[in-house]
Amino acid sequence: IMSLKRKGDEPSSALTVSKKQRTTDGTLVAVEHRTSRLQAPTMLLEGHQAEVYAVKFSPDGQCLASTGFEKQIFLWEVYGDCQNYAVLKGHKNAVLEIAWSQDSKYLYSASADKTAAVFDCDRLKISKKMIEHTSYVSSICPTRETQSCVTGSDDGTAKVWDYRTKPSSLTLTHQYPITAVAFDAKGEHVFTGGIDNLIHCWDVRKPNTELYRLLGHKDTVSSLRLDPYGSYLLSNAMDEEVKVWDIRPFAPTKRCIKTFSGAKHGVEQNLIKANWSADGLMVGSGSADRMVYIWDTTSRELKYKLPGHTGSVNEVSFHPNEPIVASCGSDRKIYLGEIEKTV
Repeated sequence: IMSLKRKGDEPSSALTVSKKQRTTDGTLVAVEHRTSRLQAPTMLLEGHQAEVYAVKFSPDGQCLASTGFEKQIFLWEVYGDCQNYAVLKGHKNAVLEIAWSQDSKYLYSASADKTAAVFDCDRLKISKKMIEHTSYVSSICPTRETQSCVTGSDDGTAKVWDYRTKPSSLTLTHQYPITAVAFDAKGEHVFTGGIDNLIHCWDVRKPNTELYRLLGHKDTVSSLRLDPYGSYLLSNAMDEEVKVWDIRPFAPTKRCIKTFSGAKHGVEQNLIKANWSADGLMVGSGSADRMVYIWDTTSRELKYKLPGHTGSVNEVSFHPNEPIVASCGSDRKIYLGEIEKTV
């Protein structure tokens, strides 16, 4: 593991700014302006031997989970030397998405081995395996308040699972493969996206009840994320647009309220993921042009375009408490970098 600084062009590619400070004898020395408790302004985490598809901070901010083509999930310390302190094993093919439980004790995983799993991060073992899908499981999302999760698969179904029971409790059937899923804040509605370019909203309290569809994307939906306050949905798609949708019950018919552009999708068609910052004031996305894109949610301006990766950036995630961004890529690398605090 080593630390280094990124170089690049505007919009802000500098993660830290240097300023001069006068010492007691009157000489000027450069002082690094720091905004986080990271050991260095940028940390490079190395250890993966293949493409890294997903990266997520634990809600308590102490741990980072990463995973990808090599079937294992790596757990890293966020502070100090960013030590890789554990490896979670159990999948037989690439792991395509991961998500933490709210208490930071469990990690949910979706895999190309046609299964999803819940890992106990204290015991470092699988505590639940979900085996019903007949093709790749591309996406998984736990509820915020209950012990349920939803999975989305290339088999054209999304399934809702209760942690306490073995079989799935609900199957939502689609005509096309599902590539992204998300729960609403109360765990009553599920959002699904796939290769039909649509985002479907389902009421999970009634069998196969589709409430509405969100139209606007022109290509496969690659990720769906609920905002921290439960009112908006963030979507990324292969039409190279990141969108925000108003999912409140009495929202106007035209629910798409914002579009962010700039981030690219490549010929390899990785499911590139976008995420909210913890305060909802920024959104970040991976990109096939090897850059990290971060926008201001309110103004839609591109705040940061961060270089460093030498392959497609597949996910960008924000730290829950500090202005730190994590990115993972097809170059097998993970970067942690501090940005400016939002006011």
